[in-house]
Amino acid sequence: MFGDKGFFGGLFDFNGDGKLDSFERAADFAAFAELMDEAERNEADEDEELDSDDSDF
Repeated sequence: MFGDKGFFGGLFDFNGDGKLDSFERAADFAAFAELMDEAERNEADEDEELDSDDSDF
């Protein structure tokens, strides 16, 4: 799906060979997974804030 560039377009290509080896791919995926977890936490916080606003009526 993302080819040899990973989720971040080669940001984690530490050795500069244009491809991600297993370590670089793992770092790429770990960063992606952390961003997704953070986005889910933020979304849950926003939903919680919206729910608390409904109780003011």
